[in-house]
Amino acid sequence: MNSNQAYLVLNLSQNASYAEVKQAYRKLVLESHPDRNRSEQDGRKFRIVTEAYHLLKKNNRIQNSAQKNAKPNQESPPTRQSWGVNQRGTPPEEDWSKYTKQTEQSDPRFWQEYVAEFWKNYDSQKTEQRKNPYDFEIIQEKPTLVRPSVDHSLCIGCCSCETIAPGVFHIDKKSKMNPKSNVVNQNGASMEKIIDAAQTCPTKAIKVEERESGRRLFPY
Repeated sequence: MNSNQAYLVLNLSQNASYAEVKQAYRKLVLESHPDRNRSEQDGRKFRIVTEAYHLLKKNNRIQNSAQKNAKPNQESPPTRQSWGVNQRGTPPEEDWSKYTKQTEQSDPRFWQEYVAEFWKNYDSQKTEQRKNPYDFEIIQEKPTLVRPSVDHSLCIGCCSCETIAPGVFHIDKKSKMNPKSNVVNQNGASMEKIIDAAQTCPTKAIKVEERESGRRLFPY
């Protein structure tokens, strides 16, 4: 998935702000949650919406970091951009819309078929990578400096935490009644991933604390 497709999934234009991205994500993730929408019991749309949001979130973080590191009054003269990797050294995903916009407008039917084929291939690749969606592997990484926990009274089983940090969080999808997220391994992901997982929880059911001091890192 690239940035252009991520905006398409969230029903946003290419120039949408990050605040609009978060708002669209929260709306769609609740609408597509299997517990709230009987037509989305397989959770496919929910997973795609979550993946699109995290791609745009990562791009926003990279862009903000580049702006902070840029030194004032030392801008290099404008140069003609060549095809391929941009000056930041990353693939120009955020610029792909200028190559697809003409096709979208001139032949919308072809574009719709292209998008449908993309999601078809996406699903088949995911199936090959993980044939049993209930299998998960506990990965033991270096001990993290944080301690995550889940408040079951707030958890709605939306799977966003498991999508981001599957080595830390797990939801029993075989449960027929109100499945909840559980911490299966506190060292199953980096501190950054654990905090990212907590931040995407729509009900703020995940609490993250410093392991030694007990100071809460999230929710703030």
